[in-house]
Amino acid sequence: MIQRPDIRAAIEAGHLAPILTPRQALRYRVLFTLWILATVYFWSWWLTPSHILATVPYLILTGVLIWLLAMQVYFFVIFLQAVRPSSPLPEPGRWRVAMITTKTPSEPFSVVRRTLEAMLAQDYPHDTWLADEAPSPETRAWCKIHGVKISSRHGIEAYHRQEWPRRTRCKEGNLAYFYDHWGYREYDIVSQLDADHVPQPGYLREMLRPFADEAVGYVSAPSICASNAKESWAARTRLYAEAAFHGVLQTGYTGALAPMCIGSHYAVRTSALKAAGGLGPELAEDHSTTLLMNAASWRGVHAVDAIAIGDGPATVTDLITQEFQWSRSLLSLLLRYTPDYVGKMPWRLRFLFVLCQSWYVFFALSMSMMYLAPIIAISFDMRFADVTFPAFIGHVLPAGTVALIFAFMLRRDQFFRPRDAKIIAWEKALFVMMQWPWVLWGCIMAVYDRLSGKFVDFRITPKGEAASTMLPERIIAVYGGLALGALLPVLLIDDVIEARGFYLLSMFNAAFYFVLLSVIFGARARRVQIDWRGWPRDMAVQMGTLSVIVSLSFGALWLRGGESVYALMIGLKSVQLAKVEYIVSGAGMGAPGRAKFHVKPSWK
Repeated sequence: MIQRPDIRAAIEAGHLAPILTPRQALRYRVLFTLWILATVYFWSWWLTPSHILATVPYLILTGVLIWLLAMQVYFFVIFLQAVRPSSPLPEPGRWRVAMITTKTPSEPFSVVRRTLEAMLAQDYPHDTWLADEAPSPETRAWCKIHGVKISSRHGIEAYHRQEWPRRTRCKEGNLAYFYDHWGYREYDIVSQLDADHVPQPGYLREMLRPFADEAVGYVSAPSICASNAKESWAARTRLYAEAAFHGVLQTGYTGALAPMCIGSHYAVRTSALKAAGGLGPELAEDHSTTLLMNAASWRGVHAVDAIAIGDGPATVTDLITQEFQWSRSLLSLLLRYTPDYVGKMPWRLRFLFVLCQSWYVFFALSMSMMYLAPIIAISFDMRFADVTFPAFIGHVLPAGTVALIFAFMLRRDQFFRPRDAKIIAWEKALFVMMQWPWVLWGCIMAVYDRLSGKFVDFRITPKGEAASTMLPERIIAVYGGLALGALLPVLLIDDVIEARGFYLLSMFNAAFYFVLLSVIFGARARRVQIDWRGWPRDMAVQMGTLSVIVSLSFGALWLRGGESVYALMIGLKSVQLAKVEYIVSGAGMGAPGRAKFHVKPSWK
């Protein structure tokens, strides 16, 4: 791959090194070549003109497939340019260093105390700070005993503005007070951590290592939210889904584009932060700070071995809130702030930031299209392309298999963060089905906020014993509604000829949301103590929702299962899963010539 001149210079100076050994690089490039060949095999088949039945439906589905293809190409190309910090570990006293964590009134001190103790134990000389929105007497006493300094904007109106900078109820405003009063003046480098992210031994040295290069203004690190992964399936969803991003993709960003600061923890050179204009706006201040730093021509490095472990979302409610807020915040950045900064960047970085800030939009539209496609097909008795289901699977399978092998190789070579993240997991499958409705709503609200000028107040994700066990009924309504929305066309629309196969695909969508609701209800039942006052109502809502979905699913399967299986298996030469019979006559048998379908597996 072609390296940028600044990255090549950093490698020659010993500040960066390729993450791949020559042997590994050869192996991954061979696999990438095989994936390209498999992808060409699929697209040369898919783009055959005879497959086009109607132009618009075909182009819509092709657009979704192009998006999925583009994301895979993007990952492969970025990964092959991955580099990691290689400067010697810093000598004590080289820089004036501070470590700071934040605390809000809703976060229990027991959570932040673990983080503070781990910060104090770091073996590079530094000052430890707590940026507390409203420190209690007990907090002040503990910090005084342990030598932790406190920064608090409590009661200072200039740091409780309704708009950025120094915004109220936002991490940016809390930390801005620290930087304005101590950070810029007294320290060269500041490492920031969320209250629940506990730095592991050697963390600070790994975070400081990249700053040996004077061109580096910020250092990102893997966000590993694994402390409660054993107890919380909601935490495992994102932990597994984002393991490649926090490992190899971010190191690839270092070599090809620019790594993204993740709010759970990152470090800044204070002179660079001040020159860039301070911490960025919005809930996604990590991303906006990255934007400001790159607009000011500072470079970032991903410290892939700087490990801090924090809490993931304790419940599905917390996970959904995070997805909604992050999608809303990132698109808000694109609509409001990004145009003022991207003009100062090279085109590669303009592409990066616009892609990152619009990614949720493309994801939500792609997922909603995949949900709606069977419903639309059944409703209008249409197909999107003149291809059979077995042929589609047969042509997409080679590229998918190579991509799966690629993922297993990445984990074997310990390029994931966490290193042992699962590749095939039911949590990952449910995550995307659970995620997209709230991401879509977040994007819609971002557009509404921009048009209306509305002020958005953010919700802090509860940590530790403050985590909520509530399950809002709107969550049940959304997923139950999606399941019913997939089933009703199957039950209500008869005499479908062209789109029979989509009956079963729509039933699969309903089954996903049934499983998702079952997992949500089961996880909550294991987590909370029964409140006998509300228990009958909760059980009625939950069991009633599942019962309706199951009943309608069996009805749909009985009515349409046979003909849908038969339609999907057209083109499968060696196996027959369903049989068709045509009625001649007879009372109660239906109109003559009408087909009856039976699920009857057999070899041809």
